Amino acid sequence: MDIKILFYFLCLIFTTFVEGFIENYVVGTPKVICAENDVALDVLTSKPFQGNIFVKGRAKDAPCRQSYSANGTNSYSLPLGKCGMQRLRSANPRGISFSVTVIVSFHPAGFITKNDRAYHIKCFYMEPDEIVTSGIEVSQIPTQELQDSMAMPKCEYFVRSGSPTGSPSTAASVGEVVYHVWECTGTGMGMLVRKCFVTDGDGEDHAVVDQIGCTADSFLLSDIEYEKDLMRAYATSQVFKYADSNQLFFTCQIRLCQKQMGMCDDVTPPKCGPNSTTTPTEVTVSSNKTSLFDDETPSSNSTTTVTSRPRRSLPLPSFRGRRDIEIDVATPEMLILDRDENEKLPTKTSEFCISKIFFPLFPLILLTVACLSSSLTLLCFKNYCSVPKIVEF
Repeated sequence: MDIKILFYFLCLIFTTFVEGFIENYVVGTPKVICAENDVALDVLTSKPFQGNIFVKGRAKDAPCRQSYSANGTNSYSLPLGKCGMQRLRSANPRGISFSVTVIVSFHPAGFITKNDRAYHIKCFYMEPDEIVTSGIEVSQIPTQELQDSMAMPKCEYFVRSGSPTGSPSTAASVGEVVYHVWECTGTGMGMLVRKCFVTDGDGEDHAVVDQIGCTADSFLLSDIEYEKDLMRAYATSQVFKYADSNQLFFTCQIRLCQKQMGMCDDVTPPKCGPNSTTTPTEVTVSSNKTSLFDDETPSSNSTTTVTSRPRRSLPLPSFRGRRDIEIDVATPEMLILDRDENEKLPTKTSEFCISKIFFPLFPLILLTVACLSSSLTLLCFKNYCSVPKIVEF
């Protein structure tokens, strides 16, 4: 009797434990708090939360994962720029946005269950406008105020399949030909695509376009071709992936210039490859991706030596002292499949085909045939034995 009570008690504890995270769920919409140094997410659940909250793809990274017990605290915070958080600069409105995808998992061991939720968090930090004032005394002459405002252009970056005007691609296979397309809206302006990186969101960044706007790795991306209006450009690429990751996305910086004021001369389109008039130079760069493209001289503490693309004979115009328009753009996250995941091994064809459904039924069919054979054999034997025999005298 004592054993039965103990068994029942253990089953009750296990059932209560399982129901605690399986029947739990998120109530309403979580609250996002964009703080000065971090991003926080407040989650309200129907029962005390005993699971985990972590950045997508970083479940095993301790700084990016927080485990919770039944203490009623469901707040998750993440420092800005950490754990693969994406950072993009905006021109209209002027500021910087941070985005990251967070998983709310109810299973204590981190398994993904039906009640788990994924949230794409975005925080935008607006930069204050700079106001410069000056005063001068003039005669009392009536003045007429004239002003005009220019609509800020919007820029997009997509990886398209088939052609530069094809549909955006979010999944592709290694070796597939795709087109990287940059496009901005606006009149009287030109754009320069530069400072492009490919990243897996896990800290692995690789430069594909340098600060001048030329390809930094011709194996991954061709030189960028611009249309006549200088507001649309594209480059071809064969799909590639990181060795240990199936996800990647691209980020670029787009610099905009005024064509009417001659500010696009010698800026865009860039002079790359055979059109370049200078020789390669060796520079030392650090592991920080921003130092590779900075105009300042690299630090002497750097340890990696690379050969930079030839610089143009005419330097880029100096943008110091004025507010140039630079916009950061990024592609949606792409899922990359290995070539062998889509290729099937050649198999010999045969005119005789058997459905896969037939195999589980094969033993049952054999048993049925055996039973029928046995029954027929017994029936025949019984009929044979029951036939009266004629005895001749």
